Amino acid sequence: MTRRRTYVRRCSATGCREISQIEYTARRDLEGVKPTWTCRKHDKPDEYLSAANLEQTAVLELHPKYRTNMDRQQVLLGNYWGPEGEPDKAHHGIVSGPGFWADAKNFPPGTRLTVTARIALPDTPA
Repeated sequence: MTRRRTYVRRCSATGCREISQIEYTARRDLEGVKPTWTCRKHDKPDEYLSAANLEQTAVLELHPKYRTNMDRQQVLLGNYWGPEGEPDKAHHGIVSGPGFWADAKNFPPGTRLTVTARIALPDTPA
């Protein structure tokens, strides 16, 4: 049985104590791993919910994807969810989260899905 090892990286942001742990058995398992890493809080700080950032909204748009068949004709492959105005980044036929499930088959291209996450802090006694 091969021995499993752990490769540990610290977040590259100054003062952050977050770590990333990657288990591996051979050095070749780490070939694609970057030596520097930034935690989610510092990688995309505007998306990180906190007491200072209580709400975040994301909008996805349904984009049609085509492929070229053997006769060199464009054929609809399907509709996929992706960022607004960026059809090349649309790769998901189904998008889901707590309380919703949106299947691209059920909607026409151009449909927009708006997902909002909102933190509700408890009232603090005065």
